[in-house]
Amino acid sequence: MAVLALLGLVTFGVVGWVRVATRSTSDNLPAENQTVIFPGYENYLNRELYYITASGTSMEPTFGDGDVVIWVQVDPTELNVGDVIIYEHPTYPSHENVAHRIIEVRVRDGVYGFRTQGDNRAEPDKYWVEEELIGLVIGVIYQAGS
Repeated sequence: MAVLALLGLVTFGVVGWVRVATRSTSDNLPAENQTVIFPGYENYLNRELYYITASGTSMEPTFGDGDVVIWVQVDPTELNVGDVIIYEHPTYPSHENVAHRIIEVRVRDGVYGFRTQGDNRAEPDKYWVEEELIGLVIGVIYQAGS
């Protein structure tokens, strides 16, 4: 059922295909769109899937401007260093949501906090993500030419 939901998302939003892999700058992407579910995240396909369109370059080469990011809601206890999360910007509430990679996890008085950094950034973000957490990125629909 979850696979049908993902295929529905792919055919509803864009034409593509599913491939379990990671993207690097050396990948030769075809002219068509390509959908990638990150390795290890297949177990999240039984959850409700959400998607947003990425803007900006802070997560290149993992994904970039115009790519569609697939995510699921998770409990903070499910997250680990290396996961890419979506969260509300903690210091600019009116700012669009941010998707960055977790580089450090802390637990204080039972509250999980995550230090993040964009894959295309030299420095970590200056804040900790706590209650701003929205979800876990499990895949990307790469747009042709991206």
